[in-house]
Amino acid sequence: MLTLSAVAILVLAALAHLSGGRVAREGGSLQRLLESRLIIGVVFVSTFVVLWYSWAGWTPAPVVHDELAYVFQAQVFARGMWALPAQPFPEFWTQPHILVEPMVAAKYFPGHALVLALGALAGWMPLVPLLLQAGGGVLVYALARRVSSGGVALLTWIIWLFTPMVLFFGPSYFSEGTTAICWLAGWYALAEWRSTRKLPWLLAVALFTGWCTITRPLTGLAFAIPVGFVVLRQAAAERRWSDLALATLVGIAVLGIVPLWSAHTTGNWRVTPVALYTQYYLPFDVPGFGAVALPPARALPPHLAHWVDSYASLHATHVPARLPAILGQRLLFLFTSTWGMTSGVLGVFALLGLFTASAEVAFAVGSSLLLIIVYLAYATPARWTLYYFESTPALAYLTAAGLAAAAAMIGRPAGTPPSPGFRWSSPRWTGALVGVALSLLLPGMVAVSIVRRQHTGNMKYLRRFDGLLASVHDPRAVMFVRHAESYNPLGTFVRNVANPDTARIWVVHDRGDAENARLLAVAHGRRAYLFDERQGRTYDYEARTAP
Repeated sequence: MLTLSAVAILVLAALAHLSGGRVAREGGSLQRLLESRLIIGVVFVSTFVVLWYSWAGWTPAPVVHDELAYVFQAQVFARGMWALPAQPFPEFWTQPHILVEPMVAAKYFPGHALVLALGALAGWMPLVPLLLQAGGGVLVYALARRVSSGGVALLTWIIWLFTPMVLFFGPSYFSEGTTAICWLAGWYALAEWRSTRKLPWLLAVALFTGWCTITRPLTGLAFAIPVGFVVLRQAAAERRWSDLALATLVGIAVLGIVPLWSAHTTGNWRVTPVALYTQYYLPFDVPGFGAVALPPARALPPHLAHWVDSYASLHATHVPARLPAILGQRLLFLFTSTWGMTSGVLGVFALLGLFTASAEVAFAVGSSLLLIIVYLAYATPARWTLYYFESTPALAYLTAAGLAAAAAMIGRPAGTPPSPGFRWSSPRWTGALVGVALSLLLPGMVAVSIVRRQHTGNMKYLRRFDGLLASVHDPRAVMFVRHAESYNPLGTFVRNVANPDTARIWVVHDRGDAENARLLAVAHGRRAYLFDERQGRTYDYEARTAP
């Protein structure tokens, strides 16, 4: 990528400065194409297909604990329920990020699972994540075209699509898929409202702001502060109080989902499932600095002790004195996740892109910086850059604008960059920008193949277990899981299901013969098996022989 970046600048400069009428004529045709509706369809379909291929499967399964929780909750919502009744002996069903009492539900705020429920209803869970990312790709393109030109927009979209973070986290069941589309759609609606002052666009801003907040509250806060400032300032200046009141009602209505969700899950509209889960198992896992000394109210299975310890130690070292170092580490990993191993070089181009930034671009960049700052209140692993997924469009645009600015500086007096008003919309520059964008496709597809192998490797862990479950042919069975001492952060074998009464196999913890007998007594004749994680084998529970 480092060599390619340098070559791209030279090609861009050569095409724009040295070529003659042929590039200009082709650029004129390209400019019309880039302004057409056809390109929107091309961006949507291409994003969908590339990320689906990167996901490494026709129907990719959730892998990480968080994904499993979101998919489970989506399946519960698809049944028209907020939560499931607790199972007999809930301790057998303990699963990270899922409450097993007083009701069975994921702890996470409901915005993302409500959206994923559409995929559960359609019978194909990957549908919604892929649609969200494809829609996000369209909005990345449309917003970049709005503030610059079709050529810069195409380059921005391609840089965004092939960033390591988008290729890896985009095709997944993580909630950032929903918050990212809320940011992009909210920005687009805000821009349209400021241009037209039409009420539906302002209501859309309120809708996306509220939905982002009921999905990831801290991310919603980082989005709402700058958006709210702009809306309040504009509405006050023009005395649009009735419009502002209606938008506020829309936002309140969306936020009202949270107490409703809480009341049907915890039994108390003021106690959210995430608050109850934190009290039960992870009392230290809250925003703030330093360790929380409160003991958990419930005990997790022994094999999850490593998971708990890792979170506890992370919070213990998250103190104000270390914030500069923590911020530096997070930025380093964020830039690597965005630009790969050439983050230093491409980061320089992004910095150069700031010199061409309009007020709209500065707003998006400022919102992305606020997102990073807001999450400083929370102890997170520096390598887990998913928390800043919403910042990738702004960084991609700055990179594209910086690449174009670097080329434009060749031959300019004293190497001065173009002014913020430079729109790169001339036929000659359009052709040059499209040429560079297409030159990035080859290394982009190499990155896709690398990420696809990573997804394949991560899925092997659970696919092997799914194969063992498939070898059990009984119509109704219980699979007791005897865990290894080590903790696997990529997933869990014990999984709650949205239809436990009709599920063919219950997958539960092995808690010893005496307690297992209690569960079998209410299992209604299900045949029992034992999976030993250390040996990777399944046994008939009674005979202790392979089925």
